[in-house]
Amino acid sequence: MRLFFPFLIITLIFACTSQEKFPEGLFGQENAVWTESIYFRGQKPSTGEKLTDQHIIDYAQTVKDNRIKYAYIFSGPYGTDGQLPEYAFSETAINSVKRLKALYPEIIILPWIGGLQNKTVYLGDSLWIENALEDTRKLVEVLDIPGVHVDFEFILAGNAYLANTVNPEKPGDLERYGHNVNEFHRKLRKRLPKAFISSVVVATSSETRPWKRKTTMEELHTLIKYVDQLSFLYFDTHIHDQRLFEDNCIELIRDIQTLKNSKDIQYLVAVGTFLNVPELHDYRNLKIESLPNTLKIIKRSTVQVDSVNQVVDGISIYSDWATDKKEWREFYKYWID
Repeated sequence: MRLFFPFLIITLIFACTSQEKFPEGLFGQENAVWTESIYFRGQKPSTGEKLTDQHIIDYAQTVKDNRIKYAYIFSGPYGTDGQLPEYAFSETAINSVKRLKALYPEIIILPWIGGLQNKTVYLGDSLWIENALEDTRKLVEVLDIPGVHVDFEFILAGNAYLANTVNPEKPGDLERYGHNVNEFHRKLRKRLPKAFISSVVVATSSETRPWKRKTTMEELHTLIKYVDQLSFLYFDTHIHDQRLFEDNCIELIRDIQTLKNSKDIQYLVAVGTFLNVPELHDYRNLKIESLPNTLKIIKRSTVQVDSVNQVVDGISIYSDWATDKKEWREFYKYWID
C-alpha cells in the first residue's frame, strides 16, 4: 500500500498536466468547410455517382453535428470567358439549397467560386471580370443565398507536378496579382453591397513556403475592406519541424490580430484533411500537419498571442470529401469540445 499511493498521485498529476487546458469561449465557432460539387452538379464528376436525398441528409447531419456554419459548395470554376458553369444555376442546385436549409436552418450556403490565374481566371482582363461579376450576382439571386466564397489561386513556378495546371505567366502577372484580386473584390462588393463575401488566402507566416503566391499584409489591409470573412490556409506549409510549425502559427495569429484591430470581420484558420499525393509530400508533412496537431497548435498559439480576446473566429476545413468519420471526431474533440 505504501508504494501504491505515491504511484497513484504521480499518475493523477501526469493525467492532469498531459491534457492542455484552455480558457472557455476564446476559440470562435464560425466554422466552415469546403464542399464537393455533387450537391449542385447532381453527380460526382470523378465517378459519375448520382446525387440522392440521402447524400443531402447525411451531409446536413455531419455539418450540424460538428458545428459547421458555412458550407462552401463548389460552383465553378469560372470559365475562360468569366462565366460560371450552367450546373451552378440548375434546378438541382436550387433544390439542394432548399433541402439543406430545411434540414439545417442555421446553415449559411456560400457557393465556392474562383479558379486558377492563367488557367481559366484572368483578373487583368476587363471583359472577363465583367462576366464574372455579373454571373456571381446572378448566382446569388437564382440560388437565393446570402453571398459567395471567392477562391482565387496563383500557382508559383518551379513545381513540376503543378506546372502543367496553368498557362505560362505573362510579364508582371505575379506582381499585379494582389492588386487585381483586391480590385475584383472591390467591384464585387459594389455589385453586391449587402452580400456576405468570404475569401481565402495562404498563411502570411514568414517561413511557410506554399506552392501558391502569398498575399502581403499591405494587400490584406485593402482586401478586408470588401469582405466579411477571410480564411488563412495553414497547411501545405513546407515545414517539417514541430517548433518551426508552431512559431509560424504564432506569427500568423499575430498578423490576424493586427488585421482584426484594423477591421473586425471574421478571421478563420484553415486546416487540411488530405488524400496526400506523393508529389506534394514536401509541402504536406502529415506528422506535423495532422488535424489534432494543427488544432492544438492553433489553440496554443492563440492563447500565447491573446489569452483574453477572441482572435480566431473559427476553423475552415479543406475538405468535406477528404474528411472521414475519425477526422470529424478529432475536429470536434480538439476544437469544439
